[in-house]
Amino acid sequence: MSKTATLVMLELKASLLVEGVRATEDALTGLGTEFKEQNHGLFGWDMEDHPGLELPDDFRLPDGTIVQFRMNSSSQFSIRSEDGTLRLSRAGQDVCDVEWIKRPLFYNRELAHNGKMVRIGQIGGEDCLFFCYQNHCSHFAGGKQCMFCNLVSTSRTYDSVLKKKDAELIGEVAGAAWSEGVVNHVLLTGGCFSHEREVSVVADIFSAIRRHTGFDRVPGTVLPSPAKGDDIKRYYDTGVRSIGYSMEIWDEALYSAVCPGKSEGTSHGEFLGLIESAVRLFGEGNVYGVFVMGLEPKDSFLEGVRTIA
Repeated sequence: MSKTATLVMLELKASLLVEGVRATEDALTGLGTEFKEQNHGLFGWDMEDHPGLELPDDFRLPDGTIVQFRMNSSSQFSIRSEDGTLRLSRAGQDVCDVEWIKRPLFYNRELAHNGKMVRIGQIGGEDCLFFCYQNHCSHFAGGKQCMFCNLVSTSRTYDSVLKKKDAELIGEVAGAAWSEGVVNHVLLTGGCFSHEREVSVVADIFSAIRRHTGFDRVPGTVLPSPAKGDDIKRYYDTGVRSIGYSMEIWDEALYSAVCPGKSEGTSHGEFLGLIESAVRLFGEGNVYGVFVMGLEPKDSFLEGVRTIA
């Protein structure tokens, strides 16, 4: 595919993520059986809540680009079925054909006492196995949660996953997913809570994943509360290859205003020092800074991207 065509697909993906998309009823045939449905493992990404309505998790553009499905019943983007083919249109004009993502078999497998495996782990896109080990954040208790965060409200609205997951069950799901051949890496995260306890929880989880998959070092990333001091080494020793730091916002004033609880515990400058320390241990290319787009001006956002890169 040419550079121009690639840029067209990237622009289309960006527009779909910002504006959302809707789908006709006939386009949803096979959802939850043949094709992967939404299971709200962490946040709600749709423009409107839809309890009781099953929606696609994501879809594939012609060049293979994966786009998250974000429901917006007022969007100019629409997906319909025509002669067995899914067609994406914009303001009534056809744009391209798209495809839903196949539903993995392990989603229907039963755990001994906790229902289906999909309530423990889900696949994002085509090959990322996702686990949120705790669908709660301690900052909510004091009203100091990040202002954009809907972690807790999403859990209450949909109740589609277990709020706390046992390490052994996570390992069992990981083993099933890798045995099926549908995943290549894992993303592990949870809401902020006690650093000491969180490191211990993550260590138990990766021990279970290694035991069920046979990995020495697990391909993937852990995105915990900001890892500091000796905790960085402890996370490395869990066997995960990469670690992430959710800085959220590059602009320091906006960061303090929008993320009151997190900024009290970890300042902008401290984040930078922690990332540098983590790189020395995990290696270049294995430490990530995470920002939320749309919360600050473009110039400061891009300054953060360039600095972290």
